Amino acid sequence: MINRLARFPVAMAALAALAGCGSGSQPEASPSASRSAAPRPAPSVEPAGEAEPGPSEAAPDVPQPRETARFAPQDDCAKQPGWPEFRKSLVAAIKIRDAQGLARLAAPDIALDYGGGSGSAELVRRLDDPETKLWHELDAILPLGCAVQGGLAAMPWVFWNVPEDIDSYSAMLVLDDDTTMLEKPGGRTAAQAGWTIVGINPMDFDTDAKATRVTTHNGQIGWIETGKLRSLLDYRLIAEPKDGTWQITAFIAGD
Repeated sequence: MINRLARFPVAMAALAALAGCGSGSQPEASPSASRSAAPRPAPSVEPAGEAEPGPSEAAPDVPQPRETARFAPQDDCAKQPGWPEFRKSLVAAIKIRDAQGLARLAAPDIALDYGGGSGSAELVRRLDDPETKLWHELDAILPLGCAVQGGLAAMPWVFWNVPEDIDSYSAMLVLDDDTTMLEKPGGRTAAQAGWTIVGINPMDFDTDAKATRVTTHNGQIGWIETGKLRSLLDYRLIAEPKDGTWQITAFIAGD
């Protein structure tokens, strides 16, 4: 993986920056797990329309509301030359589970993991193996947008839009607009959480649990349905333009 991405400085820098948010060496992350440390709080903002306290007024000693950053999918790739045609072919191959068709969209030495797995033939083998569930991973990526950096494309969009102060090993993207955070499992709604990034304790994370304890960027603690959480180091697809079209140069998870 390192050799492959070294040919593309922007992609290598982006992957390395995201993978290196924590200090020291880190074990490989999986699509169902992250590392510890919750995202740092965002700067507080004054509520709109409220006047500053006058000279004789004491400022209320209460927490100020904070902005909630949202990371809803965007499509920054649509206007890139050749991208609409590439995406149409990508969607078609995924829809009918055409491993050979997907391989034709990939570079001959496409990176598939950080242990040296690569190549379009290996991609076909893994796609044809139901144990890998790679078609499911591709299905999950498609609606999550696309980002462009240095001429390269990344799906999902959030992959190249994670704030620098967030530890991606311990962070999750909350999927869907209407996902809520509960005060406790089965309890009352504490906040709307759709398309925000929350922190988890990976030591407690269980993909089979109905809900996961999370911490928001401003320190609020609650519970979110586990199926609505996606690791920031989950599968992503990296593509680069070549000869008027696009090639998939990496389809990979972890760090």
